Amino acid sequence: MPPTINGAPPPSDKRPQRPTERKSEIICRVKYGNNLPDIPFDLKFLQYPFDSNRFVQYNPTSLERNYKYDVLTEHDLGVTIDLINRDLYQADPYAQLDPADEKLLEEDVHTPHDSVRSKQHSRSVSWLRKSEYISTEQTRFQPQNLENIEAKVGYNVKKSLREETLYLDRDAQINAIQKTFSDTKNEITKHYSKPNVVPVEIIPLYPDFKNWKYPCAQVIFDSDPAPAGKNVPAQLEEMSQAMIRGVMDESGEQFVAYFLPTESTLEKRRVDFADQVLYKDDEEYEYKIAREYNWNVKSKASKGYEENYFFVMRQD
Repeated sequence: MPPTINGAPPPSDKRPQRPTERKSEIICRVKYGNNLPDIPFDLKFLQYPFDSNRFVQYNPTSLERNYKYDVLTEHDLGVTIDLINRDLYQADPYAQLDPADEKLLEEDVHTPHDSVRSKQHSRSVSWLRKSEYISTEQTRFQPQNLENIEAKVGYNVKKSLREETLYLDRDAQINAIQKTFSDTKNEITKHYSKPNVVPVEIIPLYPDFKNWKYPCAQVIFDSDPAPAGKNVPAQLEEMSQAMIRGVMDESGEQFVAYFLPTESTLEKRRVDFADQVLYKDDEEYEYKIAREYNWNVKSKASKGYEENYFFVMRQD
């Protein structure tokens, strides 16, 4: 019997099994994050009086302004660039013009002509009726007289002025501006339009050199905030020491609270005024809330805003 050789076992179709994975008991994947630390102090709303664009405003340097960029054009398009130096055509602002050219550049002023021919044309005749034209005005059915016609063109306002200021040329305008500076040095002895009014006291007017840098707000009350039941001097004294502060209630509504000083605070303020000091650091001033207001803030951007000015009388 011939010998036999045992061959290799046939390949198996089964894939090798992976080691069993450990299932997590958590449904979703765990995410790890780093939380920011708490804010070390409360938020503060500080007023920023400067322009916010001053740090981002772009200003080119002289190197960039003087750099000449190459102008490259396509040769087959027929674009030709005329290289002209525009600085040669800039006029000298201090150059003197020819008198004939100055006459041409003067502003045209239409002055009324009182000629004999114009007077004859403006004369009204009883047998000649004026031509009336149909218009959309409200007064078209009313008789048109000379005063109504003058009121339309504004001539009636000019005629009512006693002194008519008419600048014929530019030199007259310059002289009128320079005259305003010289008029301030003249002594004021009478009113400019009322001959019977004379000045009692002349006070110079200057801007506030000390308080111009502090922002302020003008508060207008609908009614007198003075406390009732007191005489007028006592009311004025309390209102001169009053305070206005913005307050927020529990629901988040903002309103303005008007505080008045107590009797002890008024006595302390009298002592401070006698000692010529603003406040004393070691003293405690008490105020009581007297009224609550809702406010409407108006600025220069508001519609119908009227700018007001304050005059303060000081000894110095």
